[in-house]
Amino acid sequence: MTHQCMAAIIAVLFFFVWLAILYAGADHPPPPGFIVVLLLDLVAALLVFWRVPYYLDWMQTGLTHRLLWVMRDGLVAGIAFALLAMLLVPVLGSGEPTVIPTIKDMAIWFAVLAAVGIANALAIYFATVMMAKV
Repeated sequence: MTHQCMAAIIAVLFFFVWLAILYAGADHPPPPGFIVVLLLDLVAALLVFWRVPYYLDWMQTGLTHRLLWVMRDGLVAGIAFALLAMLLVPVLGSGEPTVIPTIKDMAIWFAVLAAVGIANALAIYFATVMMAKV
């Protein structure tokens, strides 16, 4: 299987798993703003498609400390998505105008999305390793 084919499979699976998780957490029916969440999920899946070939190369060449590099990717992606979401709130609205996040709330938001980013990157890396061995 080619690197691009494997990247496409993993990216599509990533997209649909996260779409199911996000839909499960949304109101039913989802509000019109859910389309933004869908687009962010698509952007994340495209990033997965872009990074999987790198992970394959790192695995095949035996790059030292590759798990740290993968975790760095996840950390950067998580913080970038947290920042993007924070920038979109004033434009799209938060849904609850009386709630004003504090610095502590924002720190928690960034920490949680950084942790989720790291967990996602590691899961993608290990899925890549498993697919490469098959």
